[in-house]
Amino acid sequence: MRPALIAVLAAAGLVIGPALRSLIVRMSVPAGQPWRRSCPCCEGPLPPARTTSAAATSRAPARGPAPAAPRAPVTASMSASRPRTALPVLPPAGRCPACCARLGPPALTVEITAAVVLGTLAARIHPPLVLAAVCWLAVCAIPLAYIDAAVRRLPDLLTAAAWAGTAVFLLAAAADSGAWSRLSRGVAGGAAYAAFCLVLFLISPSGMGPGDVKLAASLGTALAWLGWGALAEGALAGFLLGAGYGVTLLMHGRAGRKTQLPFGPFMIAGTFLVLAAAGLPG
Repeated sequence: MRPALIAVLAAAGLVIGPALRSLIVRMSVPAGQPWRRSCPCCEGPLPPARTTSAAATSRAPARGPAPAAPRAPVTASMSASRPRTALPVLPPAGRCPACCARLGPPALTVEITAAVVLGTLAARIHPPLVLAAVCWLAVCAIPLAYIDAAVRRLPDLLTAAAWAGTAVFLLAAAADSGAWSRLSRGVAGGAAYAAFCLVLFLISPSGMGPGDVKLAASLGTALAWLGWGALAEGALAGFLLGAGYGVTLLMHGRAGRKTQLPFGPFMIAGTFLVLAAAGLPG
């Protein structure tokens, strides 16, 4: 049963990879700007989603057909302003359909990352609802890591979804197994990790951002569910990975002492390394 579950979740990672890629491309914009709706190279519209506008739903009159109105040409700006009810999906190659410029991370990197992470979690975390919690966290954290690496921001939409989904699944796990002590420890651990990052942000805003503080709440909740030791190890792993990357850049002359580096990807990597290493048998 476990090998089958690993294969299913790895395949699910490949399937949802294009949707995660679309999130990365659209949300990799500076803070305060709207989501990207067109290719930054040719300004062509990105692949559209199915739309359901109020005008479309009320187009059919109650009594008899109405004469067709002349159809205006659709421009890129008009296409971008249409309401969307589904997330457009970019192909794994991540190329603009108009100019073939690369959009987002290199081909297949997002899809393979999602498959490896979900498959590894399935192999190491056995309680079903806890597995659902960490898989949800992974699905939110993967685009967050790529977005932060690209534009140094962690969108509130994804950090909030990561915490809410993780908390709900762990609440269900506690109700199912009676592990209320684990749940209270997870909530306390998430708050402690976020508070620690908040202190660092207040001391040095250039090294830690508000998005990192919000992200720490969901990462700390998942880690502390396993134990206080896992929380300490996950936080330490994130800082060591970030410090190692910064030192490497300094040694190669690619960064200075005041260069700001994204910290979110290292927090995420440290968390999932510890989750995979510690595991949780059924």
